[in-house]
Amino acid sequence: MCPADRPWNRRDFLRHSSSCALHLGLMASASPLLARTRWGRQERFPVVAREPWGRLERVADGVWALVSTPLEDNTTLCNGGIVAGRAGVLVVEGFGSAKGAEWMAAQARTLTGRAPTHVVVTHYHGDHTGGLSDVTGRGGPELLVTARTRELVLERNRNTSEAMFEDARLIDRRRPTEVDLGGRSVIVVPRRGHTDSDVSLEVTDPSVVFCGDLVWNRMFPNYVDAAPSRLSMAVRLIRERGASTYVPGHGPLADSTDLARYIDLLDDVEGAAKRAFDAGLSAEEAGSRYRVPTSLGEWTLFNPRYFERAIGAWMTELDRGLDR
Repeated sequence: MCPADRPWNRRDFLRHSSSCALHLGLMASASPLLARTRWGRQERFPVVAREPWGRLERVADGVWALVSTPLEDNTTLCNGGIVAGRAGVLVVEGFGSAKGAEWMAAQARTLTGRAPTHVVVTHYHGDHTGGLSDVTGRGGPELLVTARTRELVLERNRNTSEAMFEDARLIDRRRPTEVDLGGRSVIVVPRRGHTDSDVSLEVTDPSVVFCGDLVWNRMFPNYVDAAPSRLSMAVRLIRERGASTYVPGHGPLADSTDLARYIDLLDDVEGAAKRAFDAGLSAEEAGSRYRVPTSLGEWTLFNPRYFERAIGAWMTELDRGLDR
């Protein structure tokens, strides 16, 4: 997600700060305090732990979801979770810092009486992988990633090394992988759309999907690495799962109604981009004019250029289509 360890120029910063989640701290002041407070309090399930960086909600017996509050604190940055079976404990995401990853590992021990046995990340971005080196490796939980995720972490994320993946288990990028925790399985499903390295994690009983950044709730999504048409398709496939709870990459926990509203948002962005493309507008011009329809409710904007970035991603795809 971040470039190799080298000095950054302005172009590097504008591109990679979007995915490194540096924007979370930088742009928090742009989000109205009332909106930030309202979003931070949208609890769907009982809260078993609360810190400035997030809250851990008990979704069901043996399943907990972390809702990060990155507009207040950047320790975890992204959402994630814990899934426990009789024989294993899986943590979803490596989070944005070692402190965040260590806190989640400690919560797993407190809630289950056991240390994590597995860690799965949903994609390569640094706000989801930044704490991995401090909790995985020899003697730690097994890290499961696709080869593409490993490749992109090493290529783009700052301060990472191959040693992080020395003992990692590379999972299939083309078909689902089952992680048996003993009496409970987690199905890791390879997907694409937010990045080229996405996976979702599905729990059957209870019906929960950890979506990574394919799904955002009440926070406008980041299109910095997105393939917009693939993103739209991936989200619709996730909806077909018919889960009772969706854990987005960012924002409060979601249900089917929230997911439908998110799909409406994606469709609205697509429509705005196609109209701007046909009118010969630039992404910057179209982004400055775009507004989320009031019918879709309030969506926090991490970065004022997110509209431009989303429309620009669609324009790139549309332009490529004309070249075929």
